[in-house]
Order: sequence, then structure tokens, then C-alpha cells
Amino acid sequence: MAKKPYEYDIGCVPSNWWYHCIGENILVSLIALFTNIKVKPDPDYLKEEGPIIVLSNHQSYLDPMVTSKLTRGRPGNFVTGEFVFRRNPWGHWFKLGGAIPKKQFVVDTISVKAMMKVMKRKGVLFIYPEATRSIDGSTITFDDGVAKMAKKAGAAIYIAHIHGAYLTMPRWGKGIRRGKITAEFVRKLPGSEVAKMTAEELQQYILDGINYNENDYTREHHLVHKSKKLACGLQNIGYICPACEQEFTMRWAGKKQGDCLVCSNCGNTIRYLSSGLLEPAKPEHKSFGDLSQWTAWEKEKVAEEISRGEFKMELPAELHKVYDPLTFAKTGSGKVTINSNEIIYEGTDCEVSQGIPYKSGKPVRKYKNRSLEAVCKPIKQVFELETMRGLVVSYGKRFEVYSKDGELFRFYVDGQKVYKIHLAVQLLGRNT
Repeated sequence: MAKKPYEYDIGCVPSNWWYHCIGENILVSLIALFTNIKVKPDPDYLKEEGPIIVLSNHQSYLDPMVTSKLTRGRPGNFVTGEFVFRRNPWGHWFKLGGAIPKKQFVVDTISVKAMMKVMKRKGVLFIYPEATRSIDGSTITFDDGVAKMAKKAGAAIYIAHIHGAYLTMPRWGKGIRRGKITAEFVRKLPGSEVAKMTAEELQQYILDGINYNENDYTREHHLVHKSKKLACGLQNIGYICPACEQEFTMRWAGKKQGDCLVCSNCGNTIRYLSSGLLEPAKPEHKSFGDLSQWTAWEKEKVAEEISRGEFKMELPAELHKVYDPLTFAKTGSGKVTINSNEIIYEGTDCEVSQGIPYKSGKPVRKYKNRSLEAVCKPIKQVFELETMRGLVVSYGKRFEVYSKDGELFRFYVDGQKVYKIHLAVQLLGRNT
């Protein structure tokens, strides 16, 4: 008899064993020691009566550990991207610890119900309202969903700023950079004050509170984070050369010049400093002052291309789909085309009897001593951009998109082009 999948109580009271003993006392303590997280619990938060919504800027995968240190002594339910729970055994442990999986950029009624369950019992929700980690150290605008929920629940609002997590573990980077991470609550709004505000006023209060730029902070406080591969991966975000303006020509210089990017077209060299700021390697070279300035310029370039009606990208792609709740498997290959209206996949999609897809590019012929036959068929899948709020991406590797019926498609493409696809969807998709 097949083993039944574990049924989770999403939004449950966090387990003392998984949240406190395993989470706070062991995992968070070890990670904080390794990454130099220097944060103390906030006494006002510990005294506040529930329900409470704790909000923060979202800089890196380390943010939940930082938030946990800032709120230590009072457990809560972390709202986390659904993709995090696909990793075994972490996904299982996180859910037992009370974490709530949330699908990114789509309406997720299950997660909303779980969050309201926490609010009704006067619990604590930890939410990163940007819904995705920062690319360049600056915050991202977001909708008023949190403000509306806080109004409905009468929840207190606590807003934190995390400093140094982006420089320690940037979304585009490789490995850990040695530095220091700190955090504090910059705004504290009791539930009684929330009740006096309109949803629009509360949304603006939250937006103003979350607003943060790590580049500006490091200019003032002189943060330093060290690594032998400081610029490794940066070419997947800074993909247009500031000098010759050619796309996809920036290359990491390698370990001997681990802090540099070099343009393969004109030789323009940019140095990524230990502060996270940028400078030209030579006086005659050209650079922006920081990555947020570079990405803003690139976004303008994509917007110009769209306005001229010239936007179109065609890329060879591998298709991967959900194999089980924790893993993906390759199920086909073909071509992805992105234009001003659609993302189109044309290629193959393979299925195997018994529901076993093929892995590592080769169809599974035997599975637990059973002979299986892979069945591949040509498909054309269209995703309309006007229905999208964004994409789940791994820069330098892949992007994910949901079909109209909720099926998840993961496409592996030329990694340096993923960020441009992300920008196009931001500009062409439904951002309200």
C-alpha cells in the first residue's frame, strides 16, 4: 500500500520542538555564528499584545534568521515562498515549525486562510511583503494585501530594517561574504493606531517604513564584506556594458581578479568593492556607482525596446516539471519565445507510465525493477503576460511560470538572459 503523504496543519501554532529547540536554539544560533549576525531581541515587541504582523525588507536567504534573533522569545509563523518547501527535509521541518508556504505572484487562497487563522488566535506573522529577495540592495514596491489584512485583524505593525544581509549573501552571488549583519525595528504601530488609519494610509505607512537601500546605508556606515569571488555572478544582473552598451558581454574576470567584471566586446572593466559599491578599474573605463543605478539604467533600456515595438527574445530551453512535492524533473526541450504579449514554449513534453518522468535528460526505463516507457509529445504552451505579476527566477539559471490551470513550468535557458526576461515581465505584466 502506498504511503499517504503527511498532512500538515498550515498556520498551526509553531511547534516548540521544531521552532525553539531545533530552529532558534540550534539552526539559527549556528548560522548567526557563521555569518556574524549581531542582533538582540526587541523588548517592546516582547511586550506587545497580539495579533502582530512583523514586516521587513527582504535582502537574502538569511533574513528569517535575522528576524528570528530580533524577535527571540516570542514565536510566530513565517510566510515563505512556496519554492523553499520543495527541498527535503527542510520543507517538512519548516511546516512543522509553523511556516506558511506562499506561491509567488499568484493568488494563493490556502496561504491567505492560514494567515487569517494566525491572526484570529492573536498570533504573530512574519512577512516579507516584497515577496522576493532584493536584486540590487534596494526595496521593491508591493501591493496593499498586508495593509488590508492588518486592518481586518486589528494587528499591530512592527517594521524592521536588516543591514548587511544583502552584502553577506546577495541573490546573484556565489557563497558567503564575511561581514556583519544587524537589524532593528524602525517603526512600531500598536493595533489601536492601526484601527484609526484607512487602508490607504496604512499602506503608505508600510511602504515608507520598508523603504531601504543597502547601497546608501553602506555609504554612510562603511560596511565591509570580504570574499575572493566578490563579483562572481554579478554579470547575470549587470548584463549591459555601461561603456559600449552591448548586451550579454559582461564576464566575471575569474579568481585572480575576483572583484572584477570585464566586457568581452570593449574591455571595459568594473570593480565590485567590499562595500558593495562599484568603480571603474581604470580612469578611462566606465561604471555606475552601485548596482541599483546599473539595474535602473538597464530597465530603462528594456522599456525603450518595448516602446519601439521591437521586443522579442528566442532562447533554447529545457522544460522541467514537478516530479513530487520536493523535486523537479526534466520532461522536455524546445524553444521559448518572449514577445510583448506572451511567453511561448514550443517543444516536447514527456510523460512516463506510473507517473515517473525522466531525469537528467534521459528517460527512466527501469524504476524499482519495473520497465517503463517514456511517451513524448510535441506541445505549444502560451502564457499571457498581462495576467502575470512577476516570475520566480534563479538568475544565471532559470525562470518559472504558472499556466492558466495552475500547472508550474520551469525553464532552463541561457542564464545571463534571465534577468532581461524578468525585467520584461515586470514592464509588460500586471503590476497592480
